[in-house]
Amino acid sequence: MKDSGLRVLAGMSVSLIATELNMAVAAAVAAPPAAPPAFHFMQIDQVIGGVNGDTTAQAIQLRMRFQFQCFFGNGARLRVHDAAGANPIILAQLDQDLPGCATGDPVLIATAAFASHTVPVVVPDFVIDTPIPESYFAAGSLTFEDAAGTQVYWRLSWGGDGYTGDTSGAIVNDDDGEFGPPWPGPLPADGLQALQFQGGTESTANVDDYALTPGAAVFTNNACERFRLGDPCPWDCAFVACQDIDNEVGIVDFLILLASWGETDLACDFDGGGIGITDLLELLAHWGPCR
Repeated sequence: MKDSGLRVLAGMSVSLIATELNMAVAAAVAAPPAAPPAFHFMQIDQVIGGVNGDTTAQAIQLRMRFQFQCFFGNGARLRVHDAAGANPIILAQLDQDLPGCATGDPVLIATAAFASHTVPVVVPDFVIDTPIPESYFAAGSLTFEDAAGTQVYWRLSWGGDGYTGDTSGAIVNDDDGEFGPPWPGPLPADGLQALQFQGGTESTANVDDYALTPGAAVFTNNACERFRLGDPCPWDCAFVACQDIDNEVGIVDFLILLASWGETDLACDFDGGGIGITDLLELLAHWGPCR
């Protein structure tokens, strides 16, 4: 009887262990895996050092080159360097994941003072804690990098020959890892224009890839909300993958309006009553670059 009882207890123990193992495996399979940091395929899409001379109002917009680049965790930061590529300053730590994770989705980082210059009031994804110093405006370099600064995933340098520092970075976003030569002008700060990426998805050279926006800059956050500097321009209603097409009221907006005829709650529904003749006339009346 004693041996028989031990065998029963042993059998129960094995059964309990097997049940617990099965439950543990099932829980491991059901639980979503923790998302690893993934933000490497990213470009610096737009930057402004000041608005109408207010150098406390600064913004940087990033753009995802591929999908699933929204998992920042504690792994990314923005730094700025002076004309010699020295004296780096951390502008912002990107320390949380974002919901928008599609190709082309933006990431907006701005100072608190930037909000007083946008229509509507800007809602950034991250805050610039330390602005770019004015002494860096003539020539400098902005880097998007990992938290340790060991990998520069994108670099934007400006100031032409006045910038003598490093222009290199990782090859994940530039085939040869050389982001220079720098853009020839200073960082814009005296008006409403921003320095904007003009190329495709990869970097070739800052001097060729960047240009000033044709009019007042439009910044977009990860929720695809657009924030314009200066006067509102709702008639510029065409945007794809959270990106403004051309910052002007033109043929693209006209075609988008026609394709959406009769629909409501869309960008080209200016009066809120469904896209129709009134909206078309409004668009035509404001034809041309946004100011």
